[in-house]
Amino acid sequence: MTPDALPSQARNTERWAIYIDVEGFSALYAQDDGILRALCALAEGIWSIGTHCFPESPDRLFAHQTGDGFVVVSEFGATSLELPVSIAVVLLRHVTGGGRFAKASIGEGAFGDIHGCYPEVLRTAAASEGGIRMGRGVMTLFPRMGTALIDAVSVSKNSPSGAVLTLRAARGSSLPRDLIIRQCTHRDIVTVDWVHSQSEVIKGLQVRGKLRAPLAEQIVTIFNDYVENHKPPTSWVDGTRYALNLGEQTGT
Repeated sequence: MTPDALPSQARNTERWAIYIDVEGFSALYAQDDGILRALCALAEGIWSIGTHCFPESPDRLFAHQTGDGFVVVSEFGATSLELPVSIAVVLLRHVTGGGRFAKASIGEGAFGDIHGCYPEVLRTAAASEGGIRMGRGVMTLFPRMGTALIDAVSVSKNSPSGAVLTLRAARGSSLPRDLIIRQCTHRDIVTVDWVHSQSEVIKGLQVRGKLRAPLAEQIVTIFNDYVENHKPPTSWVDGTRYALNLGEQTGT
């Protein structure tokens, strides 16, 4: 498969969702300009993939910011989770290329617009103003919700600490052998080694999306520098080292 031949996925009834956010955002925001740049890099990477790799139906992507991260949702479901995992891999690498780290999880389910569930007074105000006026203040709604996002967040909550990429173990069998999987202590969850996994799909996304693609040895250097300069918790360091095979654990 060439970089110009990204796959159109075999369909499934449930849509997939990638929940991805920047690691250490709340701890570093007030003291580290790089953490905000990481969020901007994540947004740029998602835009680039959606624009250059999957611009048309039935393969369109939909992305919504959720604080220090995003949920990225497919237009339709897929029998294999190779594509969302591959997208998450290249986004995690793109963020890491700027010296910071992110964490991602994959979920599946329904996803849609719940705008009609809001009270009429809010729907009317939103339709006429864009944002919802509250006197001289403004309310901003997040009218997108569904079990795909809920499932992805649930996977994230059950994931080990660290800059990890996770999905439900039952769906790990749908992934090709090119993607390196490790078991977690939580039996329902597996991690994907986004540093060392390689495939034609990953390569195609990186090339067509024009994203940063640091090599494994470069990521190791970035990781060690990050640990030295920002002193993340030991559990985060050890969880990242184990999931991504970055060397010996520091201990507890």
